[in-house]
Amino acid sequence: MLVLALESSTSSAKALLYDSERGVVAMESSPYDPSFSKDGATGTEEVFRRTMEMGRRVAAGKDVEAVALSSVWHSVALCDEHMRPVGSTYLWNYLAPSDHCRRVRADVSLAGELYKRTGCMPHVTYPRHALKYLVENGLNLEGKLLPSQGGYNFFRLTGEFLETLNIMNGSGFLNVHTLQYDDFATDYVGVKPAQLGRLGTYKDTAPLSEEGAKLLGVSSGIPVVPSHADGALNQIASCAAVVGRMTLSVGTSGAIRLTTARPVLPEGRQIWSYFGVADFMSGAAISGACNCIDWFRDTFMGGRMSFAELDAGEELTNDMPVFLPFLFGERNPGWRDDRRGGFEYIRPSHTARDMYRALQAGILFNLFQCYEVLLREVGEPKEIYASGGILNSRLWTQMMADIFGTRIRCVKNLNASSVGAAVLAMHAAGGFPDIRAFSRDIEGAAEIAPRPDYRKKYAEYYRRYVELYDLTARW
Repeated sequence: MLVLALESSTSSAKALLYDSERGVVAMESSPYDPSFSKDGATGTEEVFRRTMEMGRRVAAGKDVEAVALSSVWHSVALCDEHMRPVGSTYLWNYLAPSDHCRRVRADVSLAGELYKRTGCMPHVTYPRHALKYLVENGLNLEGKLLPSQGGYNFFRLTGEFLETLNIMNGSGFLNVHTLQYDDFATDYVGVKPAQLGRLGTYKDTAPLSEEGAKLLGVSSGIPVVPSHADGALNQIASCAAVVGRMTLSVGTSGAIRLTTARPVLPEGRQIWSYFGVADFMSGAAISGACNCIDWFRDTFMGGRMSFAELDAGEELTNDMPVFLPFLFGERNPGWRDDRRGGFEYIRPSHTARDMYRALQAGILFNLFQCYEVLLREVGEPKEIYASGGILNSRLWTQMMADIFGTRIRCVKNLNASSVGAAVLAMHAAGGFPDIRAFSRDIEGAAEIAPRPDYRKKYAEYYRRYVELYDLTARW
């Protein structure tokens, strides 16, 4: 059985052809052009066209039995009543609403009400606040449809305006308890549910239209699975779509995602809680991870040392500096998109490698802060699966196990979200009845165990990190 996964991510279009017996058989990707992708705003139709182009490259003329869509979790497009774009698509990294979000967070009552209803704090991440900001600056929403990029793609392929619970929970408009549009959140922005699309799940497929079939070079009428978020699909591909399993991803940014039986909304509001593909997910995202690594090598060090040279230093020094990884603002646990980062506790004896090791630790400390919240709320996960660029560094991967103090399984799947979409496509075609049972890419995954002596030392550095984090909370 051949299926096609199409993904419109933050910065590139991807397509993956998947065989139920052989796995990935073809893949294409292409970055978006600066002409239609800049500062967190993208061209809605341009992204769709680029994604279809990738799909045609891998699937044209093939006997594809189903198509599934993946997209960035947080996006909203501006379209007219006929679903023709009349503005940009605004993504999670559209930073213009930053001051607006800061003001809303300062209103403790309003921020708390939005959070307890939707699982989403006031933050630039969420389309709810991109729209509110645009309305405050003159946008008239009357007569407009407001799809996500994935919802737009689904409409263009099938003619149906449907958004999955998963995507819409990431918009900030879905009530995480009832799984219906939340009246308080929609009234806050001034939108109507009809403008946001009919709600559905991965089971609500629609047939591929003649136009969609021509764009992709495949047969019309085959089922198309509506779009799900890249992070949620990662859970499926990493064998973590089972309650109690967690993924820990460290790539350009970082995230922890735990599959749960219910929404998890702590009093401190340090984490998010969404509906995933088939169950709830609770977790956290951090803005600074491998992008901080790139900054250190390319800007701070001026390219004078390679990643391999930096990584070859001593693993753990006796007096390591502290790094707050907020060069790109803060998402969890503090939701401060205006927060700044940097080094502290620096001595004349510290070398570039000492600071690099502190940077690696600081990124993991930020994730561990959020992990501690999950531990308090739902207990220790049954298993943790790690993925992303961190796995390219043996020392950094071992540091992760030492800091988290638990065994971690390493899943080297560079296309996890697209593979997760392929699993949904196989389900739609009748070839994979239980989406939670996928395990192809984690069989034989390496397992890293924590080292007690290092765990103790990193715990000391973590206490110093938390002290500095708290000290700079209002800076």
